[in-house]
Amino acid sequence: MLPAAVLFDMDGTLVDSEAVYQQAITRYMASRGVELDARERNFVIGHAWQEIYAELRVAERVGVDLETMQAGSIAMRAELRAEGIDLTVLDGARELVSTLVELDVPVAVVSGSCRAELAEAIELLGIAEHLRMYLGSEDYPRGKPAPDGYLAAAVQLEVAPARCVVFEDSEAGIESGLAAGMRVVATAAANRPVGDPGRQDQRKAHRVVEGLERLDAAFLRAVMLG
Repeated sequence: MLPAAVLFDMDGTLVDSEAVYQQAITRYMASRGVELDARERNFVIGHAWQEIYAELRVAERVGVDLETMQAGSIAMRAELRAEGIDLTVLDGARELVSTLVELDVPVAVVSGSCRAELAEAIELLGIAEHLRMYLGSEDYPRGKPAPDGYLAAAVQLEVAPARCVVFEDSEAGIESGLAAGMRVVATAAANRPVGDPGRQDQRKAHRVVEGLERLDAAFLRAVMLG
């Protein structure tokens, strides 16, 4: 049995962007006189804007609201881009989405990035016409590891959570998919090396793959079977 829908995380799953966003937030906070420690920098990976804002105590330390922090961090991307640091599409991402479309499996994106960042990544991927929908951090109350985003997507797609497959890369994202009662596949393509403090433990996922290349209908059926 094929899944009733496939829900993708974006950052670190379809595009290699976690390091870019991490650096952008770190630079923004530094520009406001706040140096993030290693734990704070690594918290950025896999979490939604609302959780990042709270965890970094931005209101207390910088005195700006979430929208201002987002805008400032996104503006830092121009500086990074000038240094040659930008988003890249992960191998197999476009092909897997195309395979799902050919199989008539609905595709959606559920991300902790804001909708403006998602729109940029979706344009880079060239998959806008293939998506039934996408949800950013503005679209649900609690970010990953809470299941809110994935459950909201299932409701909008009118599918049972148990019949959804989630593709993720982060610990928070994997826990979110599991909490939603979905099958979870972790992709290690953009994971940090062993020993790096930002490395994500993906062992809780139902399946761990090296990347998104050559994943087909047989693979999806096997994931649904357990």
